[in-house]
Amino acid sequence: MELAVVVGSIWSSSVHPAYEGRKQMLVQRVDMDRKAVGHPTVAIDYMSAGVGDTVLIAAAPGLARVVFKIDIAPIQTMIMGIVDRVEAPGHAEFGVSVPRD
Repeated sequence: MELAVVVGSIWSSSVHPAYEGRKQMLVQRVDMDRKAVGHPTVAIDYMSAGVGDTVLIAAAPGLARVVFKIDIAPIQTMIMGIVDRVEAPGHAEFGVSVPRD
């Protein structure tokens, strides 16, 4: 899994059946300092993420077929989690402040 930020939404009038009823989002991979890495890519949203959210994305062959329970799933990248906060030694903390128990 990798960290990314949702930078936009994608609407298509004609899509592969595997995409029907699924939200397509434009995501930008980021490093631990929230700086862009590489080029934006399209991800199928499994978590109801929105523009500006920091998310976890996964790009594993066959993962979409298992998660969405469809035989043919030409889906390379999926949003698998919405990140509340990231803390790592040597890096600035970012995200929403979540109270600890």
